[in-house]
Amino acid sequence: MLIRARQTSRLHRRQCVACGYAGRFVDRPSQPTCPRCACDFAARPPRSYAEMEGFEEAGVPIIPRSARIVGDPVAGEWRLVERWLMFLFSVLAVGIAVVAFGFAVVAVA
Repeated sequence: MLIRARQTSRLHRRQCVACGYAGRFVDRPSQPTCPRCACDFAARPPRSYAEMEGFEEAGVPIIPRSARIVGDPVAGEWRLVERWLMFLFSVLAVGIAVVAFGFAVVAVA
């Protein structure tokens, strides 16, 4: 029987220092921001727990400020608005489903 093991343990897997996202897009050198919270990786590069605690040397390439990709400054705000709209839509859909189920139960009884 084969047992699969990750090449890197959780201690050595890099993650976003702002939100803790440790997905596959964090360790790419071409990834400018976190896919979850839009944290700028040039300003706060992803690190592993071992790097944060000083157990191993941080192998983070330093990207000069002039070479960074400059995005829209309000992109983070729009991302937040999109999340709230999705939350409100989900709550509304669940609410409509509960009301419809309630009407169906009353109609049967």
